[in-house]
Amino acid sequence: MYREGAGWTGAIALGRGQDGRRRRLKRKALTQAAVMDKLIDAVADLEKGIQADRNYTVERAFNNLLKALASRGRSAATVQTYRQLATGHLLPQLGQARVQDLTADDVERWLFGRAEQLSTSTLGIVHGLLTRALRRAQRHDKLARNVSELVDTPRGRTGRRSRSMSAAQATALLRQAREGGHRLGPYVTLGLLTGLRTEELRALRWDQVDLQAGTIVVTRSARSNGDTKTPGSRRGLRLCALAVEALQATQSQQAADRLTAGPAYANRGLVFGWPDGTAWTAGHVRYRFQKMTAAAGLGTEWCPRELRHTFVSLMSDDGVRVEKISDLVGHRNSVVTQTVYRHQLRPVIEAGAERMQHIFANVTATSA
Repeated sequence: MYREGAGWTGAIALGRGQDGRRRRLKRKALTQAAVMDKLIDAVADLEKGIQADRNYTVERAFNNLLKALASRGRSAATVQTYRQLATGHLLPQLGQARVQDLTADDVERWLFGRAEQLSTSTLGIVHGLLTRALRRAQRHDKLARNVSELVDTPRGRTGRRSRSMSAAQATALLRQAREGGHRLGPYVTLGLLTGLRTEELRALRWDQVDLQAGTIVVTRSARSNGDTKTPGSRRGLRLCALAVEALQATQSQQAADRLTAGPAYANRGLVFGWPDGTAWTAGHVRYRFQKMTAAAGLGTEWCPRELRHTFVSLMSDDGVRVEKISDLVGHRNSVVTQTVYRHQLRPVIEAGAERMQHIFANVTATSA
């Protein structure tokens, strides 16, 4: 044990490795007693099979977690979301910390520091990422215990609750969607008139649409496995005339896109997407949706999922029973959907088309 800088360093000789080089276990602290405690813990870890990798940091553990998730089929979008969350809220504070030196106090200080910036749900996700990264490191003998599991996730800041538009606001947005020249217009129109989830709209394919019959069948979503959120989300819907018109406009636009792009067009069968046929991401939709709400005079404090909230609200205001609304939006039950599952895609539900055509009758009349 010897002085080094402002503190002490202790070293234990571990013989020679397979490469013939000397192996030494070193620990540093401000006092000799603290160095001795660290050396004792390090030797105990070695006896348990814990590898003495002093350069294995939280950042390395997290990157290895992402590689494992990607190799097991987790979607690229999900992995990218995790990376962005960690880059913004985990790695700047704890990334360079060695996993063997990380303490529960370190994790707790970090979490409470993030609680002022993040909502409770997002804070839980980021904390969960750290826990999973350390658990994987623990499984690979990089540390003895997972200190992140010892800390409870604190309550974050209150997130903004989803809202629904009034009939007047929805009418203004629908006019903008139909007449404003936005590529996202048909997407917004269909979302508002059917109550489809944003991930259902982004994954909607033409083989789910029957324009002649005026129906769609919801069987897919832009989730990691491509399936709908719940079994009850698989449903059939009749479209009102305004929704059919929007899809016909999209079909015409895509025909022009194919001619322009030629062989470069990626024909994936999607109803909504870029001029080259590739899919929109949630971020792209959100950005363009807010431009549309601003153009409609509604400001930019709206998000695409609130089209679905608006659909439910307008249906309820127009006297539709909650059980019928639950069927239309693919909820599990009528109390925001917990008991009654839908197991069949038929019969097609017509009530939504009739009601939405009635609610927005003035849009058709004014546009004529």
